[in-house]
Amino acid sequence: MRFHLFELEDFAWYPNVIRENQTDYLRFLMELFDVFKAVIPVFEQAVQQTKPDQIVDLCSGGGGSMMIFRKYLKTLHQKPFKAILTDLYPNLKTFEFLRKESHNEIDFVAESVNASNPPQNLKGFYTLFNSFHHFKPAQAKEILQNAVKNNAPIAIFEPMEKSVLQILINCLALTLLMWLATPFIRPFRWSRYFFTYLIPLIPFCTWFDGMVSVLRLYTPKEMLAIANSLESSSYVWKAGVAKHTFGRVTYLIGYPK
Repeated sequence: MRFHLFELEDFAWYPNVIRENQTDYLRFLMELFDVFKAVIPVFEQAVQQTKPDQIVDLCSGGGGSMMIFRKYLKTLHQKPFKAILTDLYPNLKTFEFLRKESHNEIDFVAESVNASNPPQNLKGFYTLFNSFHHFKPAQAKEILQNAVKNNAPIAIFEPMEKSVLQILINCLALTLLMWLATPFIRPFRWSRYFFTYLIPLIPFCTWFDGMVSVLRLYTPKEMLAIANSLESSSYVWKAGVAKHTFGRVTYLIGYPK
């Protein structure tokens, strides 16, 4: 059963200094364990079908693991890689860091962007990494319906599954591993050291949100049910689970026929 509890980073009052360090750490984890490599084949298939000019990443957090996709997609395509990061609470320092690291192949929108209604000028393949579980079913449906309305392909990737094992993995990854990994996370922030080692708000808040994330997670069957309830029959929808060395990625991909 899915429980839509709250995560701390959902709230507008949540301090950016904690939110941004949380999302930086989650991006670091995704890159360290290369978890989204598992879904490159299914994403590539959708790209071949739709041939988008760019990726528009919604709810990017600490970068949406776009550097992972950039690495693999650049080996599969001759044309330049192009992606745009967006978020309701944009992590501008990290977005700037990723733009520099990608040699401007990853850009960003500095203003707040709502995933259910992105600006009309942002055309491309919509992606959501590790974020779809934040939305209630009605909101999730609205995000998918907006993609259909704009005739845009969309891919949702959640780097976890709903299981007791996932809860145990989260306990390890979001506590002990964070203490070990903090000196290696970029971009550098003094606040990361202060709120990890002196006042451990980042580990506690990340652990809390990580536990709730598992309870909020949509299964492939639930995501497909939302997609099939949309006011359109012109889309191809695929949902499933892709395995990688350290776990599984739950996904939903949709694109025009």
